[in-house]
Amino acid sequence: MFSKKISVRGIFEDIGYQGASDFFDSVFHVGSSKPIIMFSVIFGSVATFVEKFIGLEPVVYLAFVLLLVMEFYTGVKASLREGKKIESKRFGRFIFKIASYTMIIGIVNIFRTHLEVPEILGVQVNIWHFIYYTALNMVIIQLVISVFENLTRLGYTETSLVFKAIHKKLNKWLDLDEK
Repeated sequence: MFSKKISVRGIFEDIGYQGASDFFDSVFHVGSSKPIIMFSVIFGSVATFVEKFIGLEPVVYLAFVLLLVMEFYTGVKASLREGKKIESKRFGRFIFKIASYTMIIGIVNIFRTHLEVPEILGVQVNIWHFIYYTALNMVIIQLVISVFENLTRLGYTETSLVFKAIHKKLNKWLDLDEK
């Protein structure tokens, strides 16, 4: 009944490949595996660093960096619109800002995750947990306010209303500089 001999090569040829090596090259890109492995190691290392050191999911850290980029970009555009010259050290300040925020958040995250949590009246109190989220949220809120402020400087009237509302609310609790 089944007189045809089945071979591995025949199976691959029946589905459109010239053989097993053609299949593996098509699926796993064996010919270009070095760059793929290199990028995988780099992205895996960065993701591990972000998760373990900073305490954020990589996508959240990416959003944080994108917010920093947006703040930098809108600040430069607003300065140019106001006729101010842009100095080359601004980019260095931007990199230093990312590194500083990352280090602060990372160090507090290490305290949050690795220090022994004391019990007060039978309840574990992790002050570093509170400080971590407070610092993280303060940085993010400051960046969002700065983006809205820069957009207002660029002439977007819609953001002017949002900026004023946020500024007014936060000024109840914080002494923000009037702009």
